[in-house]
Amino acid sequence: MINRRLIRVKTFQILFSKFSQNEINFDEAYRELQKSILKTQDLYFFLLRLLIDVRDLSEEKLEISRKKHLATDEDLNPKTKFVNNQVIKVLESNKQYQRYQNNNTLNWSNNTDIVEKIYKSLIQSESYIKYVNSEDSSFKNDKKIISFFFEEILGESSDILDVLEDTSIYWTEDFEFVINNILRIIRQLKVTDSEDKVLSEVYKNNDDQQFAYDLLKYTLQNHDEHIDLIEKYAKNWEIDRLIQIDILLMEMALSELIYLDSIPIKVSLDEYIELSKFYSSAKSKTFINGILDKIIIEFKENGRIQKKGRGLIGQI
Repeated sequence: MINRRLIRVKTFQILFSKFSQNEINFDEAYRELQKSILKTQDLYFFLLRLLIDVRDLSEEKLEISRKKHLATDEDLNPKTKFVNNQVIKVLESNKQYQRYQNNNTLNWSNNTDIVEKIYKSLIQSESYIKYVNSEDSSFKNDKKIISFFFEEILGESSDILDVLEDTSIYWTEDFEFVINNILRIIRQLKVTDSEDKVLSEVYKNNDDQQFAYDLLKYTLQNHDEHIDLIEKYAKNWEIDRLIQIDILLMEMALSELIYLDSIPIKVSLDEYIELSKFYSSAKSKTFINGILDKIIIEFKENGRIQKKGRGLIGQI
């Protein structure tokens, strides 16, 4: 589920914390990185649980309406399209989802007010009203309202962000990524999907898991060498006056450029320049790109950078 950009972000966060505290211990840092990555999957299932809790609340309210002393015809014959949504049923019956719920205590029981707010936002929306009144009972139409729920109702909710921030320090950067992953799963979901379908893997593949390990390891163990390299090319700048975030981003980029030979040079440059736009100053993009370009030219000339794999030999 986690991609390499998020691995870079989480590695950056761990390294920045460790370097700021002058704690350079790989085993401890790697444990924290793994914990941070696993928390991303926790958030994934936490948000799926919220969907099902909102469905349950909707069903509960329908039952209360049916039992009114002076129930109206609408109370007695409510629209049950959402509570019978086929996408929710497929997700709820999924064995991976069930195992996760059985093995984890993370739930919304302490945030019933948020569940209520999300429920009200949903049923008052134009998309929901159109959905429950539509005669289209297809799986495709059920998908649309669930996608709307995650993308618009949750995606635009400041209340959800407040809960996530209070629940886990690791989730502040993960929310948008996890929502997009859930939307991708919903798009791919079929009514005939087996209960054994895997909804989420922590890593896309073994290469990504190795990437997380190597990026952290090489950045930590080559810290002094990378600082010397950056200082060499940062003319007219004293290393202790440079923005620490920029230094760390360059250190991580150098780890990829020198030691991770299957990653194209352009990919590494682009990724860390993008991260600098989010985490650092407006001038960081030009500064980082300029210093790394000079190092790449030198290292290519002396053979220090060697890219391998299909289409990468001799790659610049």
